[in-house]
Amino acid sequence: MTFHVTGGRLCRDGRPFTVLGVNYHPAGAGCRIWTDWDPTAIKADFGDMAAAGLNTVRLFVFWRDFHPEPGHIRPEMLARLRTAVRTAGDAGLACVVSLFTIWMNGQRLDLPWRAGRSLWRDPEMLDRQEAFARAAARELADLDDLLAFDLGDEIGNVDPAEAALLAPGDVAAWQRRIAATLRAERPGTLVTQANDASGVLGRSVFGPDNADGLDLVATHGFPTWAPGSIESTLSVKATHLAPFLARAAGAYGPAVVDELGSYGVDEDTAARYLRAAAASALANGAQGVIPWCWRDITSTAEPYRDRPMERLVGLHTADGGAKPAMAEYARVLRAAPALALRRDRAPVALYIPERARPRGGGYLDAGVGTVALLYGYLLLKRAHLDFDVVAGDVGGYRLIVCPSTTHLTLTDIERIDAAATGGAAVYLSLGDHLHGFPGEPLAGARLVDFSLNADGRSGFSWDGRRWEVDWAAAAAPPVTVRPTTGEPVAGYDDGSPAVLARRHGAGRILFATMPLERQLDRPGRLTAAPWEGWYRRVADWAGVPPGARCDVPDVEVVTGRSQDRRRAVVVNHRPAPVETGLTLPGGRRLRLRLDAKDWRILDLDPDPGPAGDPDGAP
Repeated sequence: MTFHVTGGRLCRDGRPFTVLGVNYHPAGAGCRIWTDWDPTAIKADFGDMAAAGLNTVRLFVFWRDFHPEPGHIRPEMLARLRTAVRTAGDAGLACVVSLFTIWMNGQRLDLPWRAGRSLWRDPEMLDRQEAFARAAARELADLDDLLAFDLGDEIGNVDPAEAALLAPGDVAAWQRRIAATLRAERPGTLVTQANDASGVLGRSVFGPDNADGLDLVATHGFPTWAPGSIESTLSVKATHLAPFLARAAGAYGPAVVDELGSYGVDEDTAARYLRAAAASALANGAQGVIPWCWRDITSTAEPYRDRPMERLVGLHTADGGAKPAMAEYARVLRAAPALALRRDRAPVALYIPERARPRGGGYLDAGVGTVALLYGYLLLKRAHLDFDVVAGDVGGYRLIVCPSTTHLTLTDIERIDAAATGGAAVYLSLGDHLHGFPGEPLAGARLVDFSLNADGRSGFSWDGRRWEVDWAAAAAPPVTVRPTTGEPVAGYDDGSPAVLARRHGAGRILFATMPLERQLDRPGRLTAAPWEGWYRRVADWAGVPPGARCDVPDVEVVTGRSQDRRRAVVVNHRPAPVETGLTLPGGRRLRLRLDAKDWRILDLDPDPGPAGDPDGAP
């Protein structure tokens, strides 16, 4: 097939392919694209997309339109799907086809005959899905411009109560079954599953850490609905969200941010959000971005009658006029070959434990650990430390960061033990004293007790610097430990141990007795104090220098290779202009001014050629 995954990279005809797309409903038909069929309008839109520099369009197959009765799949609808994919290919666009689309824009456009039955466990519904997948794959079998089948947009929202009862194995078995059906009719077909942020930051069993049967992992970056105290669409955290999701999902497979955008904002805010989030996502290893969506919608049919604001989030007005966000996306499209960095292995690993996302929901399960992972990511970025996000073996890294651990399995503990024994420095902060504690041999201490009284524990000091702890935000009680082989290096205000250090084989372990990262989960708290200084101190302890030096924490610096040159992508995540000093790898120093939520590409090789940024580098 034309599209394939090689070495963890999405490729087309053997060459790396970066997805630069858009989600699509026709302006007039909206979600009635297949029933109010207008191939002329679709062809014109696809031509406009290609002319704007896009290479991909994502289409939604509203299952009820194709399969109105259990035993009847409408051949004329399959023919329309084929025409749409072929028309896209004629325009130079690849297609992502979202197959079992029921949930859309906050409403269920459901099959009249499903009658509430489970998509994932009901035998008849599974058989019907298999039949429809077989028919769709057969219809598109000879078209080379099908990039991937998406099994169903945010499909867990079709029946949240049922989805909450699913075990990870139920979802994995469903994915494997439908993917195998698709590949049987169209060998080599790539399959993905598009999930909202709860697939990384929540409890949903639909997520990249449960991706059996999938070739690509997809995630959606909308700050409006993401956990993690994102203060506003233009906050620092907001434009870090999509790149964080891409990095976290990328720990399990090639990741695409296949929905990206903002709601309830003015056009200038939407433009600034998209330019920083899209550029940062590509620089951080996303295999592509697909903003929501091409045009505003004029349709008044469902779901727009119930949710009319869903019609107004296009990159263009309904009559085709480009909005400011499209101008910013066009700039990203032009620079994408340079923005899409390929990074070397970093010295630091941000580790995702096996059970960072609870899978039981019982009283023994602690909170979702990936919110703390988000804050670990943000602190590493703000400290300008070069890191990988890792779910698996962490051997070979110089520093392993385990932020606010809530659940460690024996496998997690064995990985940490082996890495430290082999010479790595490990920093681990405690998120839950029952299931996140690594054990006395690693912590260098024994648990004594917890207390709901935080008196004397509102702050701790290390090397003469005091750090405050918000125990309410931490969602965990203070814990008392008794040092054994660990040496207390930081103490709470009452003198009790807060942080302990110990040798472990050829390496070292730094154990913090509080959820330092998770206690930052309050609006404004991340940027109200220089918390990144804590991570710089940890890196100094580990002997790991920053990848670049920058005097503004809100400015992100990502280094790597693109177009056979070493480059740095610099992104201002601040909602205001900045002027900053940079010292880049290799020693190059410069002053750089960036507008609010702006980005720049710098060439790190000697005798640089033209910068990848079409607006030029300083």
